[in-house]
Amino acid sequence: MSDVLVSILIVNWNTRELVLECLASLPKDASGPSYEVVVVDNGSVDGSGEALSRQTGITLIRNERNLGYAAAVNQAYRHSSGEFVLLLNSDVDLTPTALSSLTDFLRDNPSAAAVGPLYLNLDGSPQPFHFRFPTFKMTLANGGAVASRLLPGSKRRLRHYRMLDDDFSQPRPVPQPSASCLLLRRSCLPEDHVFDERYPIFFNDVQLARSFADRGLTLWVTPAAKVVHHSHASTRKLGTAGKRQYLGSLIRMLEETEPPVNVWLYRVVVFVQNIPVWLFRRPNALTFGDLWKALSGDVGPLPSDPSPPA
Repeated sequence: MSDVLVSILIVNWNTRELVLECLASLPKDASGPSYEVVVVDNGSVDGSGEALSRQTGITLIRNERNLGYAAAVNQAYRHSSGEFVLLLNSDVDLTPTALSSLTDFLRDNPSAAAVGPLYLNLDGSPQPFHFRFPTFKMTLANGGAVASRLLPGSKRRLRHYRMLDDDFSQPRPVPQPSASCLLLRRSCLPEDHVFDERYPIFFNDVQLARSFADRGLTLWVTPAAKVVHHSHASTRKLGTAGKRQYLGSLIRMLEETEPPVNVWLYRVVVFVQNIPVWLFRRPNALTFGDLWKALSGDVGPLPSDPSPPA
């Protein structure tokens, strides 16, 4: 058994300043839970790798290219040994007691497979960031199709999915806590991976939560732990490659969870809604070819360089 209680796994892709801030937020109090830090730099070109190589107290894995978030987390996991595993995005800062509150929860609740914190915006306001499992109607409503947003009950479905009207004043089970900061019990995980690498960037967290639910395991959120979330620091740099990754992964998820008729309905809705996008030649839109491949479940290549801000 390892002497380390918590393995903190961080994946970085071109978020140099944020990942350094994230590392700086880790607790320094020796009386807190013991932890190790494994950081994977996924082929960054912004100087992240060099900056991280100067950090002490971390295990750094430097990939020559972007392998995707899921594969990088799995890399870090295989280099870790803690009883608990903390998935921590590079754009999340821990508050001083967050790590101890999360570990205390899993120690005190041996039936819980994982626990997440509450999220705060940079100004300290609440950031709702936990979800139920998406239904097909909710997926349509959340898919950007104007027609689907006009369907009766779409706003209600979205609020229900995002748990916007739920009470988080006490610890509670949550079907899909955000994996941006999620403490997992290693004994509930496979030996060699955390995420399904068929979902390189998007929806790997959904599939992870589903795998727990399928085994009757519960995931929790505790308000005793809070973190500050910059939100989507890496994914906003993906450009059109990110759009194809997202849509292709979504199609893969629908193929696993929905009857074929629903998958084809979603494909038709997305294709139709893109017709005016092509007609008006909107920038950063998927080409016909990329959209067609994404709708077949092909996520395409992972980007190597970040796209400039839109």
